[in-house]
Amino acid sequence: MSNKNVLKSCSLFRGFSDSGLAVVESICHERNIPAGTPIFVENMVADSMFIIKSGSVNLSMKNLEGKEIIFDTLSTYRSFGELSLLLGGHRLVMVSAVSNCMLIEISRRDFLNLQKQKPKICLKILIAIVRKFGSRLSNCREHIKPLVLSQLGE
Repeated sequence: MSNKNVLKSCSLFRGFSDSGLAVVESICHERNIPAGTPIFVENMVADSMFIIKSGSVNLSMKNLEGKEIIFDTLSTYRSFGELSLLLGGHRLVMVSAVSNCMLIEISRRDFLNLQKQKPKICLKILIAIVRKFGSRLSNCREHIKPLVLSQLGE
């Protein structure tokens, strides 16, 4: 499957025209990742996002005792690491290949360069990322509320 078709199948790029997908495809790079390999680890510099072309990955964090806890498994056409395009900074989680993976990578540097040339396309991507995280936050509301209240002294 072409990278353009993978992008078209990824929720972040729904509603993009073929020409818009071609522009995004122009900044994509493929990466082959062998099974068991970390793609990134917690606190690593966040400099790119990924879309799974084939294979699957585990998202995990270490608990207070240092034990790795897997909290999600993603497969074909799913994306991860999107906040790196918005914020940069450092990774919040660890992502490892469960099986041999072919990933499509979009680097923050290439995305920022594209913003100068095609700001509307980048704005559309940023809106999709914000919607995705807004939905995730809404789904976690009951877990987050006690943490927020504890920080406020309530």
